[in-house]
Amino acid sequence: MLSREDGLAAKDQGSSGTPSSSPDDKLLPSPRSSINNLVLQGCSSIGLRLVLEYLYTANVTLSLDTVEEVLSVSKILNIPQITKLSVQFLNDQISVQNYKQICKIAALHGLDETKKLANKYLVEDVLLLNFEEMCAMLDALPPPVESELALFQMSVLWLEHDRETRMHYAPDLMKRLRFALIPAPELVERVQSVDFMRNDQVCQKLLMDAMNYHLMPFRQHCRQTTASRIRSNKRMLLLVGGLPPGPDRLPSNLVQYYDDEKKTWKILTIMPYNSAHHCVVEVENFLLLLGGEDQWNPNGKHSTNFVSRYDPRFNSWIQLPPMQERRASFFACCLDKHLYVVGGRNETGYLSSVEAYNLETNEWNYVSSLPQPLAAHAGAVHNGKIYISGGVHNGEYVSWLYCYDPVMDVWARKQDMNTKRAIHALAGMNDRLYAIGGNHLKGFSHLDVMLVECYDPKADQWNILQTLGVGLSVLTDQWQTGSVRKPV
Repeated sequence: MLSREDGLAAKDQGSSGTPSSSPDDKLLPSPRSSINNLVLQGCSSIGLRLVLEYLYTANVTLSLDTVEEVLSVSKILNIPQITKLSVQFLNDQISVQNYKQICKIAALHGLDETKKLANKYLVEDVLLLNFEEMCAMLDALPPPVESELALFQMSVLWLEHDRETRMHYAPDLMKRLRFALIPAPELVERVQSVDFMRNDQVCQKLLMDAMNYHLMPFRQHCRQTTASRIRSNKRMLLLVGGLPPGPDRLPSNLVQYYDDEKKTWKILTIMPYNSAHHCVVEVENFLLLLGGEDQWNPNGKHSTNFVSRYDPRFNSWIQLPPMQERRASFFACCLDKHLYVVGGRNETGYLSSVEAYNLETNEWNYVSSLPQPLAAHAGAVHNGKIYISGGVHNGEYVSWLYCYDPVMDVWARKQDMNTKRAIHALAGMNDRLYAIGGNHLKGFSHLDVMLVECYDPKADQWNILQTLGVGLSVLTDQWQTGSVRKPV
């Protein structure tokens, strides 16, 4: 029996109901308890019913009409899981239509982050802008709202605020929006339903282009335009998987980014699988993860041929066609609309094979092999050619340098480095290549390589520049990201 007066009284009805397996059953009176009535001041029957639904089923049905009552009950009963779910629900629901309501709920319950998000929807101020100011707002970086859909809805409200004098601006405003950043279901449900998006030829084409973009996910990295690029000029340094220290030697499945303001690493997303000794290539602000090994084994027993692509626009992964060979500790790069994977190792031993993935046809093909099998080598792209330096050949560290010409499909041996090294970096800058860090084997000991070498491709000559103060391997590339949707 539930009743509402000054508070809510939950009458004890005996042993009919509370499952013993409930993780939060300590919050409910035991059927054998001597408590006959429990008064919960400030709890509504709807709020308590929904909280009980969560305790029994681990699910809760929320709406903007009930979430405030659920927050009140979860605060009184001290159930942080429900508070977290309610906050997540509010954050996901914010739009130009309801931001004031959500802002009030956030203020009442002290949800500062939700209030901050809702306050960005400054619709009343936007409605007073003239056309030039509206264009400037849509072009601003970072954008004033959290999603492209919110920008679209704000634009629609501005146009409809004075249809007679503003509607002819619709095509010009819509050209400033990036419809490919709106998920396909929302394009259908919330964008296509707007009359001028169906009737105006310019707007209709913008919508159709975005729908076609979503219909071909495997070619999106070849179809990048302004309409599909993230609204950000911020660059981030990423850590992708790898083999953390520890006795279990289990590769990581985390993608982390460095927060420069707080000087710490934070989780960006979770990879589809654990991986170490893989390669990462950035293509048009997509992150491609290739090969590696999902378990540590010195003989390459667990090498993979997986290829996955991460899209920061929607915080999502898709699987691309796998490489034809499993490989770890190899080199990968992007050159002329192809991905190249060079050498590596797997359970058969060291590899000399080289594969090329056509980004437009979505296919892998073999190209000319390395003259010798190599693993743990470094590589760089310079003037349309691929350079491979050092590495391990059948257990021996080498100082070799090879150059691949993709047009002629041939490899050429170049001048050796001064030092044998592997697990190092080869970086191109201006007209030079730089070999940095790594290690080599002396007897049974791995020694850090302290020399930095510079290679002149025209003269085919290496020069020693300086000695590092500490042994290291170098991470060379940055990767641009922006308004990334966080995983639920």
